[in-house]
Amino acid sequence: MTTKFDKYVEDKRLVETTDPEIDKAIYRGPGFEGPELGELDRRISEALREARDATGLTRAEVAPFLGLHEQVYGRYERNETKMHVTRLIHLSEVLDFSPIDFIMAAAPYRFGKTPSEADKRRKLIKVIESLPADAVESLLALVEAMTKLRPHEE
Repeated sequence: MTTKFDKYVEDKRLVETTDPEIDKAIYRGPGFEGPELGELDRRISEALREARDATGLTRAEVAPFLGLHEQVYGRYERNETKMHVTRLIHLSEVLDFSPIDFIMAAAPYRFGKTPSEADKRRKLIKVIESLPADAVESLLALVEAMTKLRPHEE
């Protein structure tokens, strides 16, 4: 008898694998070429440091915005503490970056089958983020119309 779990794994073509940070089997997407989970954390920490550097602020200057001591904030940039999504969103507000930038820095393979495809999607997202609201509405209408014209692919 197939369980709901087994059916989901099969339907999504998930692949059972391991990760040094987790003592049990985990599942990842099909054909994932992504790094281990710890490497994703490292890339996010690196992107955080780069975002802070781009502002010209020091760790000591950023920490109070978050209600943290400089040493606690520094743990995020040194990849000693895992960052929660709520903290990432808060940091994006303070340092003025898009959370999607961090996800793309950590896992570009989630945005395309090749690095070139992922980079094109990143560029498209950045353009869309910069558009005024009326242009986004028009672009969305255009894209929705285009998808209706395209034959459905399985």
